[in-house]
Amino acid sequence: MNWPQLIITVITIGSILGVVTLALNLQYARGGMINFGIVAYFAAGAYAYAIATQPAPQGLDQYSFGFDWPWWAGFVAAGFAALVFAVVTGWPTLRLRGEYLALTTFAFAEVFHSFLINERRIGNGTVGLSNLERPVSDWGPIEEKYVFAAAAALLLLVTLIAFRRLLNSPYGRALDAIRDDEIAAAAVAKPVADMRRQVFLISAVPVGFAGALYAMFTTLAQPSLFTAEVTFVVWIALVLGGERPIYGVVLGTLGLVFFEEVVRAWPFETVRSAQIAASVEHVVTGLLFIAVLRLRPFDRISEQLKARA
Repeated sequence: MNWPQLIITVITIGSILGVVTLALNLQYARGGMINFGIVAYFAAGAYAYAIATQPAPQGLDQYSFGFDWPWWAGFVAAGFAALVFAVVTGWPTLRLRGEYLALTTFAFAEVFHSFLINERRIGNGTVGLSNLERPVSDWGPIEEKYVFAAAAALLLLVTLIAFRRLLNSPYGRALDAIRDDEIAAAAVAKPVADMRRQVFLISAVPVGFAGALYAMFTTLAQPSLFTAEVTFVVWIALVLGGERPIYGVVLGTLGLVFFEEVVRAWPFETVRSAQIAASVEHVVTGLLFIAVLRLRPFDRISEQLKARA
């Protein structure tokens, strides 16, 4: 097994998904919002980057839009696209609470996934957009994989610091008050609905940036990369790391990604054993998700809301 390459992959993918998990942590642990459609904002960022940087369609291409912008413009467009998608989906969903919010966000994600598959004029359907632009192809003596690992780690660090400062501010303490007792917070004139909406929008932007970086890393934006499995993995990482400490969220994500990458990279002797190992990976991930549902950390929110009703 190539351990240096494995560690680089874990840092890159783990950092990208760590940003998504941090955003989910901000929504759930602080804003009390159960988002089972977080992958849709991740996909919106990736596709926005792809469309912004992709050249105009030619030959057998079926997509209609390619603006051929530089990578940094596509990166900005990714954050903006995730924000716009959060505005569009947040207006109807944030009126709901508990499992109703979870199901509605999940439905939005599935609708968006189906849209990407069937609307070929946007992203080439199931084929997706490939050969996406990377910032620079020649980094001199530094291999490109190290550059992407550093960029992913930097994005994770910036997101971590920004969220930590936000949560340690008076604004963050107001969020905690709303999370613990919404009625009491509203009684002291805290704008509960507005703050919940603000958290939803703020957390969507770094998810869009993470989607753009993922598209750069894989040079591909394809519907098969943005399925509900990504949401489940992020939720499992959140529970493994703990719903309150943001450092634990990062460690939970890196640990889960490390497990998955070790299984994928293990040198199996036969194709059959590799297939069995892949199945075991899915089984273990499924068992972890069942454990999440069994423990149901979000039940506390639902019970509090029912008690207040």
